[in-house]
Formats: sequence, structure tokens, C-alpha cells
Amino acid sequence: MASAETLRFQGFFLPKTGGLSEYRKNHIGHKFNKRLLRLARGTRFNIKFTETNYAEAVAMTQGRELIRQSLETIAQEEIDDIEKKKETRMCQNCQTKKRHLGYRNKNINTAAGTVKVKRLYDECLPCNLPVHAVDEPLGITDYTTGFRSLAVRAGADCSFQKAAENLLFYCGLTIGRMALRKLCYEEAPKMAEWKQKSPEVVTEFTKAPGNVELTIDATKVNTMGGWRDVKVGIYSKRELGESVSPDQWDKRKLPQHTARVAFAAIEKKDRFRNRLSGWRKRLRPGLTGDISALADGADWIWDIVRLEFGKVRECLDVYHALEHLSDISKVFYGKGTAASKKWYESAKQELLSGGFALVVKRLDRLKGAAHTDGERKSLRLLRDYFMNHSARLCYEWHFLTFCDVF
Repeated sequence: MASAETLRFQGFFLPKTGGLSEYRKNHIGHKFNKRLLRLARGTRFNIKFTETNYAEAVAMTQGRELIRQSLETIAQEEIDDIEKKKETRMCQNCQTKKRHLGYRNKNINTAAGTVKVKRLYDECLPCNLPVHAVDEPLGITDYTTGFRSLAVRAGADCSFQKAAENLLFYCGLTIGRMALRKLCYEEAPKMAEWKQKSPEVVTEFTKAPGNVELTIDATKVNTMGGWRDVKVGIYSKRELGESVSPDQWDKRKLPQHTARVAFAAIEKKDRFRNRLSGWRKRLRPGLTGDISALADGADWIWDIVRLEFGKVRECLDVYHALEHLSDISKVFYGKGTAASKKWYESAKQELLSGGFALVVKRLDRLKGAAHTDGERKSLRLLRDYFMNHSARLCYEWHFLTFCDVF
């Protein structure tokens, strides 16, 4: 199956012939290559090679190699069959017989590893076009669909460097981080086009049970033109959660989403509103009274929500609101102190149970403890912030009455 006297799979070196006794006798076994050791980040592998472990490693090694060789054979047979046809010997432009320039090898990265094939290399003298006749009809490229699928999935989950390491460790596939980046950039427009045109997206979202949620956010990204906002929108559906009291809100188990459609773009808010509107017209989320909108305190988000949807159930992200309370407690009582923690826990319960009406009273009581301009400014900004979003702080109603997920 494999060249030389050993079989190799992701750093395992195993004997090609001989039983486990010979394997133990020759001390050929649990070696890992240097790169995999680096990927392990210092973890010490204590591998006991029993009969089962040995059989498993050999099966994985030979099985993957068998699949790779089978793909290689199938690909080469397809190439040979097409090259035997007369039409492949003629130039598609001028119908002149092409000149045969020999064979060229081609490495194709597949989900089972790299396969090597050879195909005719021809040239049309009148057109001065050197070509491989089989590339277009067979769609031969450097990467197969299966490899692209694995690579893009890995690249979308973490950094390209880390994704390349994961592909090597979990799948035994080798690709550089820049090549992986290029693959992801090539597939992204195809995915965006499919999402815009596919009727499946609309059908699946419409059929999914649950209430509609709208989430909008933005973050900064570094581009060739400097730091810019990337705006994100998500239409989702989810069944209502169980009713809980405010002191139990962070212990409940939220229902899983039944459908989600996400989109993002680096663009101005007006263009993003048009994008949001386009998806609203496609997905038809229903009556505005059945829609819950969740976002942070950015005014441009709530302006778009009101202009696009009118009256919906608006809710300020609870974690965002609590982060502001935590920050003000540190300003007045110090970071990590018992007094800071006690004040924050009390303020949190008042916010979750009484909304703006209760939390603003607590903030007003802090005025007497404000001795510096910095403390007074922080307190004033937070009070104005909560006042601006007072109608979006009805957390108890969400937890008890409507029983939604906010």
C-alpha cells in the first residue's frame, strides 16, 4: 500500500508487515512528527499500543491510503477515456488538429489526500494556445469540492493559521494559511450568491416554527482603507422559553434556534438598511408585533429598526446593560472589591426586576458618593444612557409575561 517499509498517517509510523510482537520487538511505533508535537502544544502523549490500538491505527492508515489510491485510479481512468475521443484532439476554436507535447503531471488535493494524475498537453499552432483538453470537461483544478468544503469550514471558524493546523491534525490534509485564505475568499462570493438566489433559504425560514427575532450589531475591522465598521444582521426563529423569575434568568435553558439567516457587510448604515429591508421582503417575518429586536445601545441600530419595522418588541441586550452597571461599580468602589461586587449584585437585581424605574433610583443615590469630576461624569453618562433606553429595559416582562429569550 505505502512506499518504503512503514505506513504513515498523521505522524503514526507503523510497520507494513509483521504482527504486533514483531512490531514491539523492533520498537517501531508511537512516534509523532515534529509538527504534530508542536500542534499538541506541549501535551505529553502516553500511548499504550494494545492490539486494538494497533489495529485501529493500521486500519486508519491503510483505509485512507486505499481511498486515496482509488480516487487516483478513478480520476486517471476518466482522463484516459476523454483523451481517447477524437474531438479532444481538435482545437475548439479553429478545429485544427492540435500538436501533442507529451504528458504533464497534476497534483489534485482531495478530502482523502493528494492524488497525482497525468494528462495530455497539446498546442494549437494557429491559435497559439497550449491546453489540457480534459481540464474543462472534468473540472480539474487544484482542489476538489470535498477539500474546499473542509477547508472553508475550518477557515470560517478560526484564524487561517489555526485552521490549517486543524486540517492537518484532524484530517491529515496539508495546506498553507495563505492558500487557505485564498480558498475562503474564492468561495465567499459563491456562498453569498447562493444565499441570495436559493429558494431553500426562504422556504426553510418560513416553515420553521417559533417567534421571529432580529439581532443587529457592529464591530470594527482593519481593512486596506483603515478601520471600518462591519455591520451584522440576523433574522432568526426560536420557540418561547420557559417563564422564570429575574433571579433565575441566567440559569434557564434557552430553546435552540429553528432557523437563522445571517448577513454582514462593510458599508454605511443607509446601505445596510437596504440590505436589511431586502431580507425582510424575502423572508416575510410577519406582523411587527410578533418580532423581537435585540441590540446594544447604538442609536443608528434602533433608528433603522423603527424606520424599517415600526413598532416591535425592543430590548436592550441584557449583557450590555449589565456591563455598564459593572463598570460604574468599579468607578465608585474599586475593581474586584467586596463593596463593588455587593453593589453590582443589588443593582443587577433591581434592573432585571424593575427596569429603569428602580435602577435610576439607585444611580441617583450614588450622587452623594461622587467626589471627583470623573465619577460625576461617569454617573451622568450612565443615567442618560439608561434613560435613552428606558422602554427597552423591561426585562421582567420578557422573563415572566412574554417568556421570550431576552
